[in-house]
Amino acid sequence: MPAYKLIFDNREHTAFSALGSATALPGNLSLIQFEALDLAPEIRDIILRINQSSRTAFIVPVREYKAIFYDMDSTVIAEESINELSRAAGKEAEVALITEQAMAGLLDFTSALKERVRMLKDLPDSVIDEVRARLTINPGMTAVSQAAKARGIQLYLVSGGFNSLASRVVRELEFDGFIANELDSENGQLNGQLRGAIINAEAKAEFLTDTCKRSGFHVNETITVGDGANDLPMMQASGASIGYNPKSVLLPHIFGAIFTPADHAALIHAL
Repeated sequence: MPAYKLIFDNREHTAFSALGSATALPGNLSLIQFEALDLAPEIRDIILRINQSSRTAFIVPVREYKAIFYDMDSTVIAEESINELSRAAGKEAEVALITEQAMAGLLDFTSALKERVRMLKDLPDSVIDEVRARLTINPGMTAVSQAAKARGIQLYLVSGGFNSLASRVVRELEFDGFIANELDSENGQLNGQLRGAIINAEAKAEFLTDTCKRSGFHVNETITVGDGANDLPMMQASGASIGYNPKSVLLPHIFGAIFTPADHAALIHAL
C-alpha cells in the first residue's frame, strides 16, 4: 500500500489528528507517516488551507528519490538576481515590478525576461562579479545538500536567472548540474541581450525530463522545489513538488509548501 510523509507546522496538529500520532521535528514542525490506497482530497484541501495562511505543510510519497531539482532565485538564494543587477543600472524599481508580476503568472516570462535584460544594457561586466559575491544562500540548503549526498540523491539547479551567478551557487552547494540563461556582452559591457536558448518554464520542464532520461531514472523519482509561475510545468512533471515561500498561483497545483520561519531543511525529513 502506498505510504506518505506529511510534514507540517506543529500549530496545525489537530488538522491531521485522524491520520495518526505525530512525531516532533526541529523547527516547530511535525511529521506523520501513513498508508493509503488513494490520497484523500480532504488532505490536500487542508494542506492548501494551511499554506494559504503562510504556514508550512507538504506531503510526499514515500519512495527512493533519485534527484531534487531546485529553482534558484528566491528559492535556493534569497535574492532575485536580476533585481540585484538592475540596482546597479538604476532600474531596480522597474525591474522588480516586472519580476513580481512574472513570478505571479501575470506576465509572459520570456517577454518579461527580455524586457528586463534590455534594461541592463551598458552595465559593466564587473557588476556581475559584485552581485555574485553577495548572493545569500537560503537557510537549510547546505543541510539539504549534505543529506542528499549522503543518500546518493542528485541535485540540480534549474534557473531562469543567469549562468554567471548560478555557477557560484552550484559550486558552493556541490550540485550535480544546472541550467540558466546567458547574458551577452560586448567590450566589457552587457548589451541588453541574451545568448543562446532562453530558459523559461518549458525549458525548465524539459531539463528535468531530459536529465531523467539521461540518468536512467523516472520523473516520479524526482522532487522539485520552486516559488514562481515559471516553475509550475517543471513541478508538475516531477514526482513531488514543494513550494518555498511560493506565489499563491502555485499552491493549488503542488504537494504543499515550506514557509519561513521553517527552512529548506524541512525537506530532509521527507527523503
